[in-house]
Amino acid sequence: MLSTDQKKLILAVLRKEKGRLLSGFKGKTLDKTIADLSQMLRNEVVNDSDPDKTIEWKRSKKK
Repeated sequence: MLSTDQKKLILAVLRKEKGRLLSGFKGKTLDKTIADLSQMLRNEVVNDSDPDKTIEWKRSKKK
């Protein structure tokens, strides 16, 4: 499993590669990979952020 920092590094390299004029990796696959990796990082930020924002589901006790 990759750490968040490793994912950020890979994303930066992919974005740099996308900007190169003579790159052999341009196209839909590169765009989708960048979009997917960006989404993964956004999800990690949301999921790993403030633990107070998590929802605790409790059963209501009937008396």
